Amino acid sequence: MLNRKCFGALGAAVMSVALAACSSTTTPTAAKPSAPSNSAVSSPASSSPTPEAALLTKAQLASALLSLSQMPAGWSTDSSDSAGDKTFCDYRQPHKPQIQVSRTFQKGGGFTATIATAGIRQYASASDAAESFTAMETALETCHRETYQGSVLKYSPMSVDKLGDRSLGVRIDSDGTTLLQQFTLDGPTLINVGTGGLTDADADTATKLLCDQVDRYESAARR
Repeated sequence: MLNRKCFGALGAAVMSVALAACSSTTTPTAAKPSAPSNSAVSSPASSSPTPEAALLTKAQLASALLSLSQMPAGWSTDSSDSAGDKTFCDYRQPHKPQIQVSRTFQKGGGFTATIATAGIRQYASASDAAESFTAMETALETCHRETYQGSVLKYSPMSVDKLGDRSLGVRIDSDGTTLLQQFTLDGPTLINVGTGGLTDADADTATKLLCDQVDRYESAARR
């Protein structure tokens, strides 16, 4: 896997933490309305953009992921499997996503190699997604560093655009490598986008990709 060769242990560690893959349960076979969330505290600057968001099938969520044609010039797809079940400082997730899909892109090579990830985690309901987002947010208030697979991962809060219902960002540093991860709670889903590398961790690119990913998901959920 290119990013693991270039980034060493950080590549595997960060990808596992950032994507937070979990074993899927039953995949819905047909879209159905999701119950509105009463537990989520919306950002003052934004109300829920998808109060009637449907639960999508895995194929529909995969189609909603950013594709290569949506990426800036110079990127290619990375077919390596980087999913895992690592969470920030091993915090307990109150709910497991029913479906998770992700896509990884790469650009350049050697010391200039850069990776980008996009993922969507769909929960059984908007309230389950909101409680899961809150658990991650709470964990990051006290989780500032940990050692994983021999590497020290340092976590720092990062400002992000207010998208969906709530958003948060985290900067991950280790061994001279930086990854910028942005998360958005959107109805029954948690959407994440990240970019990073040894010499390039572009926050503007991560922000644009997150906006594009949220737009693609909301378009699919409202059909």
